[in-house]
Amino acid sequence: MTRADGARTASAADRWARRLCRFAAVAFAFGAGAYVAWSGAFPWEFIYRGVKTGGQMVEVLRHYWSDNQDVADMLAGSVGTKRVRGNSLRNPVILMDHPETFADLCTSPLGCMAVEFGGPGNAGRRWPLRPDLLARVAAEAQPLEKTPGVADIRRGAWATPYPNGDLLVSFRTRWQHPAYLGVGRVGQDGQLLWFTPKGYSHHEAYVGAGDTVWVAGATFEEPVRRLPGLGTWECDDNIFLDRVNVLDGSGALVDSVSVLDAFLGSRWAPALIHADPCDPFHLNSVSMVGEDVSGLPGVRPGDLVLSLRHLDAFVVLDRETGALKRYARGTFVRQHSVKHLGGSEFVLFDNKGGYAQDENGGYRYSRVLVVDLASGEERVVFPQTPERQWYIRNRGRASLSPDRTRVVASFNRMGRAVEVRIADGAVLAEFDLVGSAFYAGSAFYAHEAR
Repeated sequence: MTRADGARTASAADRWARRLCRFAAVAFAFGAGAYVAWSGAFPWEFIYRGVKTGGQMVEVLRHYWSDNQDVADMLAGSVGTKRVRGNSLRNPVILMDHPETFADLCTSPLGCMAVEFGGPGNAGRRWPLRPDLLARVAAEAQPLEKTPGVADIRRGAWATPYPNGDLLVSFRTRWQHPAYLGVGRVGQDGQLLWFTPKGYSHHEAYVGAGDTVWVAGATFEEPVRRLPGLGTWECDDNIFLDRVNVLDGSGALVDSVSVLDAFLGSRWAPALIHADPCDPFHLNSVSMVGEDVSGLPGVRPGDLVLSLRHLDAFVVLDRETGALKRYARGTFVRQHSVKHLGGSEFVLFDNKGGYAQDENGGYRYSRVLVVDLASGEERVVFPQTPERQWYIRNRGRASLSPDRTRVVASFNRMGRAVEVRIADGAVLAEFDLVGSAFYAGSAFYAHEAR
């Protein structure tokens, strides 16, 4: 072997040694990282929070750029002439939307959080959006985690009218955990009469006699929860457990009913075996059984009706004891806004249960559905024929007219809502929720069925 051959051999050996050293370093780093992620040891929490916050900040920038572009494009189309179309409204309907979509109707600097439309679609009452309202909500909210420097508060799809015209509004945001800030009563002049972050109240509420409120709430439990005889829930973060919060006329939290306890004390407890361990119920509406209930032994007027999105089910709870009386499932999937229609029938907004096929394959669509809890029979109210265009993955709302003959269905993310006659599915009016592609507004009767 020549000196040159020896040098080449030594050089090759050095290269392989360096490669093996780099491979060993990479393997060690990968193994150490996997162990840290698996065990949660230092510095996993620091890295996890940093990456999460960084991702949220990127989303903030994308979100604000997208929203500003979308609003500008929509307003350029003269939305004021398109808000209500169809027959004259028999009952006033309130539209909640992005404040800028009401710029031509509201003189307040931030626009309006809601506007009432009646008769042939003329604008009536307006609820201005006040800067001091947003400031107060931001100051009093009690987040567990918060993205630094962001205080974007959304009124969203969830508001419930009081008999005197005030609104119970659920406030939320994208930029903190939990996203639910609480609920507040907003007067017709836009003043925040009260706000409570206690109990993390959220979604669609029920306002009853004496201005008492029944609304979804939550607690955040340790990430491991053992269910005797049913297994164990394990989650990377807190387990989100829904409750029904009861607020008095001043907004004070006077009672709270555990949905988990209701299940564990009933024969339907095994339904929890396959529940989402981090958010098993996702309670998204609270309403009440009406005076004309029939065909449901043991169910009484005033019992609570809860829509449990993550179980694809709705339930009836005893209002006084919290006992679970009925557990209902069907073809509906990820439903919202379950209301007692009369007798043993309930109406709901079914997000993902509609399914049909065409030349391009199968597709899902959202529906307004009437479910008979006594017989299990279902009837589609809208759309009467399957249509791919009527689909929203989440949100959605069904509002019952005072005489329970019509429903306003909000397809929030589509930016559309319709008033439909329940008996035959006829569309009586259409509403444009112009900002809802990103804002998730909604339409609902100013005097909903109670």
